[in-house]
Amino acid sequence: MSSDFYILIMKSFILAVGTLSGTIIGAGVFSLPYLFSKVGLIAGLIYLLVFSVVYFFIHLMYAQILVAEKNEHQFFYYARKYLSKFWAWVASWAILGELVLALTVYLILAPVFGKLIFPEGSNFLMMIIFWGVSSAFILARLSAISWAEFLGVLGVAGIILIIFLQSGRADFLDQTPFFKLPDLAIFFLPFGPLLFSLAGRPAIPKVVEEWRKAKASFSLREVIAWSTAIVALIYAVFVIVVLKISPIVSEDTISNLFLSMPILRLIGVMGLITLWTSYFIIGINVKEILNIDLKVKKTVSLALAFFLPLALYFLGFQNFLKVVGFAGGVFLGLEGVFVSLMWRKAFSKTGWSKWAILLLITIFAVAIVYETFHFFFAK
Repeated sequence: MSSDFYILIMKSFILAVGTLSGTIIGAGVFSLPYLFSKVGLIAGLIYLLVFSVVYFFIHLMYAQILVAEKNEHQFFYYARKYLSKFWAWVASWAILGELVLALTVYLILAPVFGKLIFPEGSNFLMMIIFWGVSSAFILARLSAISWAEFLGVLGVAGIILIIFLQSGRADFLDQTPFFKLPDLAIFFLPFGPLLFSLAGRPAIPKVVEEWRKAKASFSLREVIAWSTAIVALIYAVFVIVVLKISPIVSEDTISNLFLSMPILRLIGVMGLITLWTSYFIIGINVKEILNIDLKVKKTVSLALAFFLPLALYFLGFQNFLKVVGFAGGVFLGLEGVFVSLMWRKAFSKTGWSKWAILLLITIFAVAIVYETFHFFFAK
């Protein structure tokens, strides 16, 4: 092989790893320090490891489904091909619900970051301004998505880096228990937020595209393993650093950061940029799913993409941790079940794989049941 081809392979491998890890890292990371402070640091790291392994298999299985097809297709194509008509319909609405709830999460977080810049500002006004500006960009051309994705990843990375660089200022880590006896009341609490924080299925088609471009000269398993490991490491470091600098950790992490005002303002700016880019990218996806996959008229699709997240916010979806848990546990839990069932049907595996699929589905089912109960009935 020529040196040019080796360069192409390395470029495609790095792009594939960067695309998947960059897609995974998002707003969910801000729920993890609080959760780790509740369950104990060691238990939190074990949860992170377990769910990283879960998503390694989910992403790998979805990649294998895509590779088995000669032509590229969206999730809804596979749902209709491998699931019954009813469950394909459920899968379509589950993906839509997951995206709309993600937009609602960004509406919840916008005033949190806005307060870092304008401490006396109105939460409601900041949320409305953020919603209006971000929604307007749903009309942007698709060509804008690539630079917006890069900007969004840069924003999250910047926040994590800034907090990491401030970690030498204080040491409150000893206030978080390393070992804590299991508490059944909160044993399942991390399930939903971790699913929300580690999901990256929408990036898999791009990963497969880079793999094909390099003529399958690297392993998709290695790409997904590296991406998962990088994200897990970043999350672990972020959690430890936040617990080190903050004696009290809020559910959204940002509200109680013990840092200087200039640093907090910088984090606020980066956070809003990240939320803004993520919001309109997901908003475009919502519009396209409604119009292309669910056959809703263009004008109605656009109106729903604009107003559904705002409607949910006003209906009471305003608790960050609860909404993240509900989106991850229920809707991403359903997505995980559907990917598992599609892979099972596509490859008709038996033996150990049958039990592995059953284990994955059981984990997702527990998350679905717990987060549904926790969202609607827990105080």
